Amino acid sequence: MAEGDLPATPVVDSPERVPGALALLGLLVFRPIDLHYRLREAGIRSPAGRIGQLWREQAEGGRAAGAFVARMLLLLVVLSPSITVLAGLGLRLMGVPMRGVYLVSAALCTAVGLVVALVSGLASGVLLGSLASVSMLAGLHAAAGGAFGPESGGGAAMTVGLCLGIVSGLSAGSIGGLASGRGPSVRNVQVAAIATSLVPMLVWSGASSVSFAGAVAASALVAFLMSAFRLPFYALEVLAQAVAYAVERFTGKPTLRWVPVRHHNLSYLPHPFLGRHLALAVRSRPAEVLAVADACLRSPGNILVGWPWVVEALERAHAQEAAAEPHA
Repeated sequence: MAEGDLPATPVVDSPERVPGALALLGLLVFRPIDLHYRLREAGIRSPAGRIGQLWREQAEGGRAAGAFVARMLLLLVVLSPSITVLAGLGLRLMGVPMRGVYLVSAALCTAVGLVVALVSGLASGVLLGSLASVSMLAGLHAAAGGAFGPESGGGAAMTVGLCLGIVSGLSAGSIGGLASGRGPSVRNVQVAAIATSLVPMLVWSGASSVSFAGAVAASALVAFLMSAFRLPFYALEVLAQAVAYAVERFTGKPTLRWVPVRHHNLSYLPHPFLGRHLALAVRSRPAEVLAVADACLRSPGNILVGWPWVVEALERAHAQEAAAEPHA
């Protein structure tokens, strides 16, 4: 090796830090920013890279990259089609009218996901393929079977648009967070939402009526914004934060581990009572407050809440260490 060349083997290679398949899916949806840093700490240089990039890392000695690829492909090729088929059977047993063979749709979504994994990114392919596979049950098979009214009616159009918007919105936030280690900006989300709403107009305006295409586009736009900004989760987060604060405030039981900001990276609205909750614990548990404040810095809606408490927690921790040192 010539002088100055870098070794091919990564400096850090910890395959044991790569989560299991189901844990990967949960982290990818709810905590993609945490997953980004966890995979980087495991030795993966490109957490959102194409499958070829990750295989190259594996060939250079990166066992963590190999474990990551294997578990993500397990999600896309095995678990996602299986869940789709089981869910389809369940809907059929419940009496929901379904048209077509959803196993074919699941296989098609898996194939598309593999193509995306090759040309765009492994995480992109897995998330889009898996979410699309499940959403096809409602957006294609149930809609075509008349579960939401006439096949070309408003109910079917709204269902198709909702499925398109949810899949695109969830994927946009998660893929952006995994790739960059921070949540997508509001402007980027808005641009992506507009682009998503234009797709139905181009696809369905020629093949169907303009009104059907417009209904799909409108519902896709609304669903994309709600999914990308994770608005349906916000009510639950407000409730969880209020309960956690109240329990610690009135009982003294430590509850910072319950706060939703530690379990969801992509909340774009601030959590009420979070600052007051941190104030309760900063004197006695500065390390725990620092961990929550760090989580705030990864949450687009709670960055301003987190910054002051990072400084405060560090100062408190330093003061405790100084007080614990024996005096000469």
